[in-house]
Amino acid sequence: MKRYKYNTFFLIIFCLFHLGMSFAQNTDFDAYRKQKQQEWNTYTNAKQKEYAEYRDKLNAAYAERMKTSWKPFQLSAAKPVPKQPEPPTPTVKPDNEKAPSQPLPVKEVVKPIVPEAPKPVKPIARPEQEEVPLYTFKYHNTTCNIHLQKNQAFSLSNVSEASAAAAWKQMSNNGFDIVADDCLKHKEQLALNDWGYIELTKALACSFLGKGNSEAVLMQAYLLVQSGYKIRLAKGNNRLVLMIPFSDELYGYSFMYLNGERYYLMSDDKRGGSYSVFTERFEGEKTPSLSIQAEPQFADNPTSPKTFASTRFPTVSASVSSNKNLIEFYNTYPITSHWNEYAKASLSKRVKRSLYPMLKKQIAGKTSLQAANILLNFVQTAFDYKTDQEQFGYERPLFGDEIFYYPYSDCEDRSILFSILVRDLLKLDVVMLFYPGHLATAVHFTEEVSGYYFMVKNKKYIVCDPTYIGAPVGDCMPQFVGTSATIIEI
Repeated sequence: MKRYKYNTFFLIIFCLFHLGMSFAQNTDFDAYRKQKQQEWNTYTNAKQKEYAEYRDKLNAAYAERMKTSWKPFQLSAAKPVPKQPEPPTPTVKPDNEKAPSQPLPVKEVVKPIVPEAPKPVKPIARPEQEEVPLYTFKYHNTTCNIHLQKNQAFSLSNVSEASAAAAWKQMSNNGFDIVADDCLKHKEQLALNDWGYIELTKALACSFLGKGNSEAVLMQAYLLVQSGYKIRLAKGNNRLVLMIPFSDELYGYSFMYLNGERYYLMSDDKRGGSYSVFTERFEGEKTPSLSIQAEPQFADNPTSPKTFASTRFPTVSASVSSNKNLIEFYNTYPITSHWNEYAKASLSKRVKRSLYPMLKKQIAGKTSLQAANILLNFVQTAFDYKTDQEQFGYERPLFGDEIFYYPYSDCEDRSILFSILVRDLLKLDVVMLFYPGHLATAVHFTEEVSGYYFMVKNKKYIVCDPTYIGAPVGDCMPQFVGTSATIIEI
């Protein structure tokens, strides 16, 4: 019994000793952690101050140059969308004809544009305590909140160089860098591309300072410059305007050349004329692109569903609904002849949810050739045909979602959709085939497939024409068999 008491005593002493050691170690660790956290805070605060001072210095110098560095330039009238030769009407493939395995001539190969993402030259410094109230505005029916308050509003007494420079300094000293940082966060949250971000900053500036006035233009210019975008301010007709270059050619926008680069006027004025342009660059500026790498995440506003069904395969049928907010965004998009940009945008998750499960079920267990024929007939026969001239009055390629929204589609729209379906569902490489007045596609199969084909970089691409009604994989419209095609890579 006595021995038991001694053992118990020593056990208690042992536990108390280790508890004390543990407490001491934890105390030391907490002190160490607090010290490192303090060191990190000191470092980050110093960096934030460095970023802020550097950005203030850049903006001060930029505003100073804004007082004098304006030069006269002539604005060229907007180029209308080129009218294509009369497109071939949808042709029905004769049942008794079989396409030979024959190579077709290539005119040239067009590579896709690889955009370089703009970003601020230095991170935008944010204060530790953000007590600025939130300013709320709508962008394509999607709520956006920005740290902005009414006393940050400004007005221009006129559109002189001195007035613009003073307002630029005012924005630099009055929290607009934080506004730019908020906009960049919304860009990421909404998965916006460059065009979407340009429109977002415009929507904010017009909501805050008034639509169509010079103050809103100057505010948008400031936000874009802080975000790393190449822009130029110009003035004409007693107002400020925004000039932006793009890596793509835009139709329907007036433009001018500055140092060999084409800048587009971001307004509804499609005429030419004389403008004074602030020609100075801002450090780190990048040219924006129209390329869409991800689906914009707007609030969901579903359209009424429509049913689309294949003629040859009646079970290939789906009821599809689009997001009206996304359709409205696409409706603001500049028209370009780079069809691969429309194809790269793919389809929205909403459309895929209603369409892809049915298509996957129909092609399950099929060879890639059989599956491609099912998808091809669906695109050929599930949509009503009209040319862009008949439907809109001008040439206008449609994004994938728009094909399910508008009542009609033509050859380029169907080629865009078919290329999306093949790449998404079959994981096969697709190119577009541009003929005068016509657009088709060609697919690189991993199995041997017969029919008309093109050789591109030592790979065989089999013709698939979504407007040649009833034609299987490998068939080409007879009038294009001897015509060289421009190959457009996606």
